[in-house]
Amino acid sequence: MSTTPTSADRAVALVAERLADPGRTAAVASREDNRDPVYDAVMWGPLTLANGLPGTALLFGELARADGTWRPVAHRHLAAAGRLLSSAPSRGLFSGPAALLAAAQTCAGGAGHYGSLRRGLATWVAEDQAERLRAFRARVRAGGVGVDWAAYDLINGVSGTARLLLDSAADPAESSPVVESALAASLRHLVALCEPVGVGGRRVPGWWVPGELQISDRDRSEYPRGDFNLGMAHGVSGLLAVLCSALEAGREVMGTTGAVERIAEWLLGWTLRDGAGPYWPARVGWDAELAERRPDAVFTRTAWCYGTPGVAAALHRAGGVLGRPRWRAAAVDALRAALRRDEGRWAIEGPTVCHGYAGLLCVLARVAADSGDGELRVGCERLTARVLGCADDAAPFVFRHLMRFPAAAKSPVAHRAVNVAGMLEGAAGVALALLPVGAGPLPWDRCLGLA
Repeated sequence: MSTTPTSADRAVALVAERLADPGRTAAVASREDNRDPVYDAVMWGPLTLANGLPGTALLFGELARADGTWRPVAHRHLAAAGRLLSSAPSRGLFSGPAALLAAAQTCAGGAGHYGSLRRGLATWVAEDQAERLRAFRARVRAGGVGVDWAAYDLINGVSGTARLLLDSAADPAESSPVVESALAASLRHLVALCEPVGVGGRRVPGWWVPGELQISDRDRSEYPRGDFNLGMAHGVSGLLAVLCSALEAGREVMGTTGAVERIAEWLLGWTLRDGAGPYWPARVGWDAELAERRPDAVFTRTAWCYGTPGVAAALHRAGGVLGRPRWRAAAVDALRAALRRDEGRWAIEGPTVCHGYAGLLCVLARVAADSGDGELRVGCERLTARVLGCADDAAPFVFRHLMRFPAAAKSPVAHRAVNVAGMLEGAAGVALALLPVGAGPLPWDRCLGLA
């Protein structure tokens, strides 16, 4: 008899049941048939939040907050991830020791479990952050203008690890002089990136990524003079979200408020409109930023990673922190427009968090809870139904991640469905998105810039 879930509670329980054994999870997720068709790599990063054991530990850590029977399961996933620590590369919040720290912080619970582990990881993250910041300063001293994503993005860059250090500094089990120093330096660095820079006689936002620092040949071709990224995952919305977290935590450094205002007003200046209403593009090129008029249309997604949802989430938080109702209203209006827009234009695929239905649901749920907006609450019900409609009892983890083929000619279908376990691109993240949002943020929200 099929056990395909028809409710959010049942879906969460079923995903948790399928992911409970970290050994089985690893065996399924690391199979060759889970290969990413774009990058030709298996979708299994064992020590990542995106598709590995820290991501699954996040789920069980959240479940254990309400039901202690899940705590041993969370422990098994953390322990399995910890055994991989010596061989895992560090690439910011979502990979390596920082990913394990994020999971351990969530699994710690009110009792403060894993204090020794968390302290060691926090020290490692702080020391690594300090080294990264020294490298950025050296580039500036050498006359470098512009930054790469690592200088500020949420997933792989300084913003994500700064967000972890905010929580470390607030926890006696993790705080230390090296953590405090790295946190303060990180916040000063992020604030400085919000100052305009001079390039070729023009003044542009300091988060400009020049052509030579683009991450791929395709991007270098598309943005030969560089670009400005609006997204939550790799763009300035993630930076804005972390500065909001700093203000909420009472960790303001000189210029923080001005930096928040500068980003928020720049984002508002990039509000575009179509028949459904306002939206924000994913990325904009040099020429578009300096043109006298905004373009009529720019590619976007309706996803957490890129497009209106991530921008709206950050802008709504900023409006709350600084008491700017105009910013909050703009965020809600854009999310309402997104729900009115034809779903065929959302440019999102499948149930998962990064660029799927679950990520959009996360943003809608949190802004709806904060604003009390009725249309967004109805949208949450609609997105929950969309996510549940993707459930498949035949899938090892219930929800599969859809990977788009680079060219339709390579396959009779547009996507390959792969079995991914983790938070950003896997079933654990879908289950996390289906958890009820209460009066305050959930611990794992920090990993998405939502808290």
